[in-house]
Amino acid sequence: MTRTGDVWAYHRVKPKSIPKQNDKEVEGHKKRWREFLQELTKYQDFHFMMYPQEYQLNERFEHLQQDVAWDTETMAAYYLGETESLLEQRLGTVTKNDFIVGVRLKADMIRVDADMKGNVLAMFSTATDTIVNLLGWEQDVTTSFFDQFAEAENELNDTMAMIDGVPLTQDEMIYVNRYHFIRGLDHQVSDEMANASRKAVTNTLIDPTSPSVLKLNSDEDDGYISFVVVDEFPRNMADSDLFYETQALPFPVEVDIKAQVESKAQTKMKLNVKKRQLRESAKEQNMVGDETDASISESDQMIRYLQDDIKKDDVHMLNWMAVVIVDGTTKKECLTRAKMVKRRLKSMGVVARIPVADQLSLFYKFLPGELIDVKDRNWMQKTAQDGLAECFFGVNAAVGSNVGFFIGWIDRFEQHKDLDAAIGASRDPVFFHPFLANQQIKGTKTKSPHVLITGDTGNGKSFLAKLLFIYISLLNVKCLYIDPKKELRKWIRKVMKNPDVRRDFPLFVEHLETFHFITLDPEDQANWGALDPIVFLPSTQQKEMVQMIFEQVYDFKGKDDVHTAFLQSITKVKEQREKGMTVGSMHVVYEMQDHEDVSVQKAGNFLYEVMADGVMRLCVHDGSNHALSLNKRINIVEIENLDLPEVNDSYESYTSEQMKSSAVMYALGRYCELFGNNKEERTAEFIDEAWMLTANPTGKKVEKKMRRVGRSYSNALYFISQSTKDALREEESNNFGVAFAFDEPTEREDVLKWMNMEASEENMDMLDGMFQGQCLFKDYYRRTAKISVECLFDEWAGAFETVEASAVASAE
Repeated sequence: MTRTGDVWAYHRVKPKSIPKQNDKEVEGHKKRWREFLQELTKYQDFHFMMYPQEYQLNERFEHLQQDVAWDTETMAAYYLGETESLLEQRLGTVTKNDFIVGVRLKADMIRVDADMKGNVLAMFSTATDTIVNLLGWEQDVTTSFFDQFAEAENELNDTMAMIDGVPLTQDEMIYVNRYHFIRGLDHQVSDEMANASRKAVTNTLIDPTSPSVLKLNSDEDDGYISFVVVDEFPRNMADSDLFYETQALPFPVEVDIKAQVESKAQTKMKLNVKKRQLRESAKEQNMVGDETDASISESDQMIRYLQDDIKKDDVHMLNWMAVVIVDGTTKKECLTRAKMVKRRLKSMGVVARIPVADQLSLFYKFLPGELIDVKDRNWMQKTAQDGLAECFFGVNAAVGSNVGFFIGWIDRFEQHKDLDAAIGASRDPVFFHPFLANQQIKGTKTKSPHVLITGDTGNGKSFLAKLLFIYISLLNVKCLYIDPKKELRKWIRKVMKNPDVRRDFPLFVEHLETFHFITLDPEDQANWGALDPIVFLPSTQQKEMVQMIFEQVYDFKGKDDVHTAFLQSITKVKEQREKGMTVGSMHVVYEMQDHEDVSVQKAGNFLYEVMADGVMRLCVHDGSNHALSLNKRINIVEIENLDLPEVNDSYESYTSEQMKSSAVMYALGRYCELFGNNKEERTAEFIDEAWMLTANPTGKKVEKKMRRVGRSYSNALYFISQSTKDALREEESNNFGVAFAFDEPTEREDVLKWMNMEASEENMDMLDGMFQGQCLFKDYYRRTAKISVECLFDEWAGAFETVEASAVASAE
């Protein structure tokens, strides 16, 4: 309530994350806001406010610390503290934009449900308020005063539901008022909320003696602010996007718009006056033999269109004023930022001014609850509600988790010279928590914790996967990384042997030393049978997996007798295993060799020769060795001497060695399914070169089972592949809750479709212009943004490299 007796209701609007290039989504949002503004016009005065709220990193990381494993608490605390410190060094105060809508309520003077006495008292109270205000007196306000606004408030709450508006609490309302007096000054939101007091709202000294700025002095800090006033929009306000575009500035800004609805009678009168003026101007030009100016003709046409629109019930004219507010620790910094705002707006076709002597009056004019004076025509805009909707209020580019690990920066599709420039231009950090999809969080659009990472070779998908793996290794999660190319151990060892890293980052080195590496090398006899299905799989799953492995090297088609004997041999070996005998998949071959049928014996002899050496010994052995058993919390499984086919090779073109290598990958895939099959613990598996699992129908079946584990268990599968086609199968389109898509030139249309982006030419060009380390990120809420991946810690980045730069490359 203001001192003049006006009552305002303020609501926080949950912002929508919309890619600017998705024209249909953008237009849908603006259409919704046009409808909302139409409903809002009956309230006469309203206030739109976007301000940079402190992100409160410390509190968010304290919540994240609750998920950390007991053996990594010290390291996690150190690196979360370093993340907070590095982000604050780069950005100053880390902020996110908050959106507030204020509406002046009208008291219900005559209420349908009130009796005669109640209505008379309400009218008398209103008359008394008017007299007291005219005399400049003050009066005590009783609780009953607000009762007359109850119906209006309830009706407004229903209207605000159109844009997901939620009423502010009293403490939040006090802070929003207090914020105007501490813009840019060092303060803690939690402290201001805890010490909330109406009397302390204005506890700031405002010094207006410097031109173009105001100096603020609070009890904790001092600094400068400057109001940049929007003077002139283009005649066609389409795509003005004032609120959205100013978010791309490399420093925090506040944007405020105050609007007042003009009565239709007044609008019609002014239009008629303006129309006469234009026609008189045109007549004067014609009398002296000049042609009518194009601007006059255009204005006359616009007025005629507007006169037709005003006749409609759903079109109203609004008088409104817009300001962009910047701050700085010094006057120079503040004015530099104000000039950058002017340049940014100019690039949008918007003319802005930095008032020299009106800073203080603008300060008070844009306080919550203050009315704008429409008689003051300076910087006043006049549009229908459609024009205000084009300012694109309540939209940001947010993506990721509110609580999570830092993985990079949002890039608002701007043009940059390189990745460093894109990172340096962003103020929007991206955080990600790997285990939120199935936590029943309001607003999430998926329950799948699985993550898809795709992209062409060399674009950065392995770097991102390893960054996420290190982060997950800090959590109370049992994790497995399948590394068929044996890259991770090479770089981790290189980092661990670096004397500078060992000296300066002992916590990181100690953590790396806890990683349990398992190298499945068929040349080492101790590894034989490590992936033998008869040994490591439950009895109900053994037969299917043995068939799949053997079918990679032997074609049973048209050989029913051999196939039948093969299946009978599997059943017999299974039964022997269940009785406690030491047998393995190789005994299936032995059974076939001992068969009475000569054709079966020949098949058995052939299979023995195929299985007796090479990588197949990892999957087919006599059961005398232990199978792969991962009791450690952090596990990295490598496979030595695999001959992996290329991603674009057809299945029919696979060589014999490639078929054997594929069989090993399938066995690993089945093991991963078993690894995550424990409801009592959270698990994560990273499958590098995962496309190999989907190269044929059998592998697809294995991969499908792996995905299903995560639906009912706390298991996250990180599927790292070069192609999105594996994820675009319609029957499984929802199996990946999160996706990171690096550029793949041959699949751009599919990538955009999968990432909820329109396959427009503009978006195609955007993918083409992405640098190494940039990707599209689709989160649990189905929000999509282009991000620049960054690891803040050099000692970590050294462990993620996949190519070692040569001296010539460094010189280049």
